[in-house]
Amino acid sequence: MRLRNWLISALFLTVFLLFTSFSEDVPSEEIVEKPMPHEGVLLTNKYSDLPALKPLDSMVNRVMRSLRLEGATVALVKNEKLVYAKGFGYADKENKVAVEPFHRFRIGSVSKLITAIAVLKLVDEGKISLDDYVFGEKGLLKGKPYDKVSNRNVYQIKVKHLLNHTGGWSLITYGDPMFIPHKIHKMDKVSYPIDFDDVVKFVLTRHLPYRPGTRFDYSNFGYCLLGRVIEEVTGDDYEEWVVDHILEPNGIEHMAIAGNFEKDRLRNEVKYYDYSVDNQQLSFTGSGKMVYKPYGADDIEMLGPAGGWVANSIDLMRVLVLVDGYSRRHKDILSSDLINKMVNGVGGINRPLGWRSVRGEHWWRTGTLSGTSALLTRDEDGYSWVIVSNTTPRRGSFPGTSRWAIREGIKQVRSWPSHDLFEVSE
Repeated sequence: MRLRNWLISALFLTVFLLFTSFSEDVPSEEIVEKPMPHEGVLLTNKYSDLPALKPLDSMVNRVMRSLRLEGATVALVKNEKLVYAKGFGYADKENKVAVEPFHRFRIGSVSKLITAIAVLKLVDEGKISLDDYVFGEKGLLKGKPYDKVSNRNVYQIKVKHLLNHTGGWSLITYGDPMFIPHKIHKMDKVSYPIDFDDVVKFVLTRHLPYRPGTRFDYSNFGYCLLGRVIEEVTGDDYEEWVVDHILEPNGIEHMAIAGNFEKDRLRNEVKYYDYSVDNQQLSFTGSGKMVYKPYGADDIEMLGPAGGWVANSIDLMRVLVLVDGYSRRHKDILSSDLINKMVNGVGGINRPLGWRSVRGEHWWRTGTLSGTSALLTRDEDGYSWVIVSNTTPRRGSFPGTSRWAIREGIKQVRSWPSHDLFEVSE
């Protein structure tokens, strides 16, 4: 009898332990979601402040501490549903303004993905071709300031060469032409402020080191030229055309080209912090004054198509789902052929178009300016995410640290919310 009672007690204890063990694996509070906001609101952190998503919070906070970032914004898509959008740290450290998902950040070279999408949209519509020449009688850009060419190989540059950084220029020759206003002023004897026409003349009247299409050499100048190509083909201002034909039709309403100075900050735009050792530089205006690098060292407005956009993390994810190749909930705005070309390249050295790099199902785009660090990722298994900071760290790799941390956070999340914040966010 005692043995029987003991066996029954042991059985109940086993069942109890199994039940509690299972309960610990999927705690009931983890799947409780916040009430969804009304449609058309600015999302705040509270809608992603869920127990189930704490591993992501924890890993992003590790990035913040490791790199000593003042502020950051993160958004994550699972199967093309926005399941997480959150801010960390300060949008304005001095005034203790916390980052929310609606805060806008400069995104640096993530802007190149926007420009590439715009160009490829025109290709899809039959208005230009990837094999169109950029300069010369048969080219898209004619007359001044494109008529002073020192090397006839310039006439072999095609649209696709600008998209995949194989135009033939080299940063070794004079440095990045988008960031050397004082050298252009001195060598070409042009007045301040240096504008893009001055940069075009400076580049085209000098040696072209490589035959177009044969060598990758990263070119901000090439993407700024693509902005001019868009203007020539559409007859519209670059920013206005992108907003009217790419962004706003797809519910993306908070992207714009940044201003150069702190006084030019847009509504809900963060402040920028540069803790690198060389964060003081001569003003691009030619004033002769040393300035804090995020505000006045570089002409961000002129850099527009290559690095001048500001955006919040939600709108960056809206952009990504338009070209992610999934089309489960959001139809891609480019043909499958052009999505394939964006990822796998077009002839020659087969570099991706717009994306910084591609490895299998993992596509990513980095962005860096003084006071800006960004990483936009189309990841594996239906995940996509973005992290942008308003800080240049003194040391450490922003892309490497962020990629590791967010992927680890994703692995640790055991239950995902069913909500889609795309459906309610303004």
